[in-house]
Amino acid sequence: MLYYLLYHQSLSFSQVILSFVFTIFAFIVSLSVHEFAHALVAYKMGDPTPKLTGRLTLNPFKHIDTSGFIMFMLFGVGWAKPVQVNPLNFKKFRKGMRLVAIAGVCANFLLGLICAIIFALLFKFVGPVNQFVVYLYDLLSYFMLVNSFLVLFNLLPIYPFDGFSFITTFMKGDNKFIRFSVKNSFYILLAVFLVSIITDLAFGFDILDLYCMLIYDKIYMPIVFLGVL
Repeated sequence: MLYYLLYHQSLSFSQVILSFVFTIFAFIVSLSVHEFAHALVAYKMGDPTPKLTGRLTLNPFKHIDTSGFIMFMLFGVGWAKPVQVNPLNFKKFRKGMRLVAIAGVCANFLLGLICAIIFALLFKFVGPVNQFVVYLYDLLSYFMLVNSFLVLFNLLPIYPFDGFSFITTFMKGDNKFIRFSVKNSFYILLAVFLVSIITDLAFGFDILDLYCMLIYDKIYMPIVFLGVL
């Protein structure tokens, strides 16, 4: 991400710094909400493990992974510490697994949706009255962007993303798809990023970026425009 901002010629140095700070803040908060949602649902389904391991909190220091955070700062793709759960403690095993798997993306979707609604209401009844409010609009926009990315990227049916965890709850525990996906997850992810780079170089659009912007473009922004109109 920092690499992209620094070489984005349309941005001034102050805009680069502001974009970087807002994006990092939105990433830290949104990822903490994501992991907290996993922990909360697991706890509600009967597993005390997240609470015992200190993950039943919104404190970002309990969730942020140092390597994942650095990777996000540099390249815009990062990760948090996975929440440890013991499915054997769930009241209903498969239901618990499905709800825990999907909890994070649901939380991110709702967080982005709340930001879009706040943006629309704020613009409609307050407007861009001063620089502070303009910065607040920018921050809300970055929250919508980050959460759109987190929802759709995590829904990819690739190990170890939430989408993979969710669809495998409908399968038998040991099958060829799961074994292949777990064994070759690095190469599958590499292929996804290579396709993204190729479409950007060959056709002028990043297919992965377009996919991750779907919620932002089709849901969040229409809500924002309701406040602007």
